[in-house]
Amino acid sequence: MFERILKYQAVSSTQDIARRLVDRKKPVAIYALCQRRGRGRSSRVWFSPPGGLYLSLVVFPGVRASSIPLLAALVVIRVLEDHGLSGLVIHWPNDVMINSRKVCGILCEEHDQAVICGIGLNVNTEKFPKNLTSATSMMLETGKEYNLNDIGQSIVHRFERLYAKIRGRRSIGRYIHRYVTGIGEAVEIITSARKYYGSVMGVDDDWALLLRDDNGVIRKFYYGDVRRLRW
Repeated sequence: MFERILKYQAVSSTQDIARRLVDRKKPVAIYALCQRRGRGRSSRVWFSPPGGLYLSLVVFPGVRASSIPLLAALVVIRVLEDHGLSGLVIHWPNDVMINSRKVCGILCEEHDQAVICGIGLNVNTEKFPKNLTSATSMMLETGKEYNLNDIGQSIVHRFERLYAKIRGRRSIGRYIHRYVTGIGEAVEIITSARKYYGSVMGVDDDWALLLRDDNGVIRKFYYGDVRRLRW
């Protein structure tokens, strides 16, 4: 599917490079071993030192664009499971966790009819800044060092296969449900407009979080920060 796979040692941001390639109207994959200005949701800084893997995948879905984050999360989980990791969960909307620690973040941005899916995966990262107390890496969890090129190729190839399924209008929601953390729990969802309270019902095929509020109304959220109210 991807016309090209571009590989870099270091870049400012793979998302920025991807934006410059959108006008070619061809799916392309970009990955780097280091980012100087990596970013996450809401313009937050994404710690991107050597040892991690930073990818941006440019696709033109036309329909079901909102399911791309779901697809990317499932791809990352399957690749990590292939490499012997377990206990993987998704903290909606964009974090893959191991033992309550973040190993991967996903950032999807729409630009000129394209979706640019950014994936930041902590592979061989050994140390994190003191403020990133909830971060971890594949190496820290297993004690093993991984081949970054192999991990990158695995993510790209799995993404291609699952992307073909959603392009064919096939649902992958049933595969993801068991990985989503917090189902049935009381949470607070913080959006740019206000805060909402209720219990998590699940995630639908468009990667919307389903929340049942105190009045029994089920609301759909496509973005927001989720905070658990009970631990």
